[in-house]
Amino acid sequence: MIRSMTGYGQSRAECDGLRVTVEARTVNHRHADVRLRLPAELSAREAALRRRVLERVRRGRVDVALNLEWTAPRSPEVVINHALVETLARTAGELRDRLALGGELDLATVLGLPGVLELREVPATWGDDEQRVLDEALDVALGALDDERRREGEVLRKDLVRRLANLERLARDMATRAAALPPEIRTRLIEKLEALAVNVELDPARVAQEATFLAERADVTEELVRLEGHLDRARAMLDEPDGDPVGKRLEFLLQEIHRETNTVNSKSSDLELSRLALELKAEAEKVREQILNLE
Repeated sequence: MIRSMTGYGQSRAECDGLRVTVEARTVNHRHADVRLRLPAELSAREAALRRRVLERVRRGRVDVALNLEWTAPRSPEVVINHALVETLARTAGELRDRLALGGELDLATVLGLPGVLELREVPATWGDDEQRVLDEALDVALGALDDERRREGEVLRKDLVRRLANLERLARDMATRAAALPPEIRTRLIEKLEALAVNVELDPARVAQEATFLAERADVTEELVRLEGHLDRARAMLDEPDGDPVGKRLEFLLQEIHRETNTVNSKSSDLELSRLALELKAEAEKVREQILNLE
């Protein structure tokens, strides 16, 4: 089962007092690149969340946004700045004694002074229920993401199977044409020699030797055998069961297919064989463009 590198998944889960929302999307990338957008409450769990994502996505850039919404009301915590109150009381007493002033600081006045009281949000308690809801939301979002990547991957697989069939057909045509070349090379050699050496008797053994030499120089049997092997391996990868990503391995095979096709084209002076090689290269380039979308 092959996967595309692009997809999207989202989910929501909740328990008493907490709602977790997760969005995950992937785009093409040469490696696995996970980018997390987390609230402050989850910063300590970033490494564990990253590992959880990488268990499902092996290649591609992954953007995951997690949002926590605390639905239960929480009363803020009131914090008194005791140091400030003590400083204010001591300063007021010093002024009263030094300047012989009357009056006392009362509680209402002190509490109304800036900086004496601070309202702090009570940190949420993170327990097993909250962790379960977080894991559930993330798993569902990643599952939806994986389903979409599988669906698109199946579409790509069908297209690649069709294109590989075209490559195999062209490779067979190249092999057929290459097998027919040695007799044609001998015939063309004799015609050229007869045109250049009119009324000169040709040595059949010498002609046969030169024809064999030219045929060996133009022989592309090894390249065509390797080309066939690469195409067989590519087809087998498309039919592999769910497992490791195939994108990079197929990219490498396409490089080898290009290499063998270029060698055939450079060794052959036959126009028909060169035409088939160029047609195969053009079709292989279309395959390469599709492979760049695979995990």
